[in-house]
Amino acid sequence: MNQMKRKSYKFRIVNTAIMAVLLSGMMTIYITFINLGMVDRFVYYWFKAWMLAAPVAFVCVMIIANPVQKLTKSLLDS
Repeated sequence: MNQMKRKSYKFRIVNTAIMAVLLSGMMTIYITFINLGMVDRFVYYWFKAWMLAAPVAFVCVMIIANPVQKLTKSLLDS
């Protein structure tokens, strides 16, 4: 049972990291493009924004993942 909890926790951390990196990357590339257009140092500005956003996205996903899953389950079970 303890090993099962450890695998579940490991899955949650890895899943959250993947979601945070991908979502923050897509959002920051879009917002950077909207704000700046395709400027000479676009990749630099985008990467800088992404490095700031990814850790915040990770924390946010860790906080809201369980409540969102519970809400989804209650909506679909009704």
